[in-house]
Amino acid sequence: MKIVHTSDWHVGRRWKGILRLDEMEAVLDHLADFVEREAVDLILHTGDLFDSRNPPAEAERLVNEFFVRVGIAGAHMVVIAGNHDDPQRLDARAMLAEYANVQILGRPRSAQMGGHRIIGTRSGEKVVVGALPFASAGAWVSALDLAGDEASARSKYARMFQRAVQNLSQPFETDAVNLLMAHTHLEGAAFGESERRVHIGEDWAATAQTLPTSANYIALGHIHKPQKVGGTLPAYYAGASLQMDFGEVGQEKTFVVVDAKPGRPAQIEHIKYEGGLPLVDIRASLDDLGALADERRSGCWLRVTVPLAEKDPDINRKVRDLLPNTLVVKVDLPEAEQRQTIRLAEGASPAEHYEAFHWHEHQTEPEPGVVEAFQKLHASASESET
Repeated sequence: MKIVHTSDWHVGRRWKGILRLDEMEAVLDHLADFVEREAVDLILHTGDLFDSRNPPAEAERLVNEFFVRVGIAGAHMVVIAGNHDDPQRLDARAMLAEYANVQILGRPRSAQMGGHRIIGTRSGEKVVVGALPFASAGAWVSALDLAGDEASARSKYARMFQRAVQNLSQPFETDAVNLLMAHTHLEGAAFGESERRVHIGEDWAATAQTLPTSANYIALGHIHKPQKVGGTLPAYYAGASLQMDFGEVGQEKTFVVVDAKPGRPAQIEHIKYEGGLPLVDIRASLDDLGALADERRSGCWLRVTVPLAEKDPDINRKVRDLLPNTLVVKVDLPEAEQRQTIRLAEGASPAEHYEAFHWHEHQTEPEPGVVEAFQKLHASASESET
C-alpha cells in the first residue's frame, strides 16, 4: 500500500506582513495531484495543520478543499493536532470530516478511547494507526511537579510519552500495516537555523527509545527540517511544506512516500513540494541590486543586506523600489572606532549628562544653542511633573 506523510502546513500564517495563501494553494494542489495520480491509499498529517487556533476563513477553505479532493480520489487521511492547532476545534470538525474519509484527532487519548484507528484501504491491506496529537508539558506535568525538581519533571514528561506510545502500540497486528503518528520533539532531532522557536524546548523532548519496534513506519511532526531519526527505526519528520522563514534558506521541503506491507520493512521516498516560493539571501550594493532587479524581482522572497559606508535612513525604500518582493532589509556598516567616554562626577547636572552623551555619540561637543535648548526642555518637563 502507498502512504503519504505530510506535516506542518501552518496554513494561514502571517509572516512579515504576508499570508502566502496562494503559495499554499499551489502546494496543496501539487500534493493532491500526486495523491490522485499515484492512487495513494492513506495520507498521514502529523500536526500544525493551521498556524493559529483561530485561522482565517480562507485558510480553512484551502484545507477543506484538499480534504474533499483526496477523499473523492479514494484516499483515507488521518490528521492529528499540533501545538499551533486548537485541539477542541479539530475534534469538533472530526465528525464532518469523516464524510471525506478524513479522521481527525485533536486531543491525546488512549487506544481504548479512540487513540488508535483501523482502516481498510482500496489496496486491500489493513492499517492500524496509533495517533498521538501534541501534548503540552502542562498536560502531563503538574504545577507541583514543576515546583519541585525540574529535572524530575522533565523525566516525568518523557515517561508519560513512553506510556502513551506503549498504549497506542498495543493494538498493532501482525497481519496489518502498523503506523504510529506523533507531534513532538524527539531527542536528537536536528533543528533548522529557524528564526521561530518551537514550543517544547530540548529539555522536554521524548527519546527514541520510547518508539515501538513493531511499527512499519513512524510519522513525526513538529520539526520543520525533514529528517530521519530514531537510529534503525523507520521514524521520519516530514518537515514543513514551505520554507517558513529565513532561517530555512536553501532547505528543500519534501513529503514522504511510504510503500508498506505487513511484516516487511517500508520503502521510503522523498518527493519535493512544488508551488512554494523559495526564500533567498542577497548581499549586494545598490548598484548591483539594480543589475539583479530583472532576475530577482519575482519568483522568490528576499532578505537583502546592503554594505554601506555610512547610515542611510532611506535605504529600505531604495531597496524595495528595486526589488518589491524584499521582506527584510539589513545594512552592513563599517565597525565604529572605539569611542571615548566622559566620566562625570557624582551629582553632575542634567546638562552635563547631555553633553557627555553627545560626545559619546558624535565625538564632538554640542553647539551652545543645543545645550541651551536641552536645558529649557528639561526645566519645562520638570515643572510639568511638579
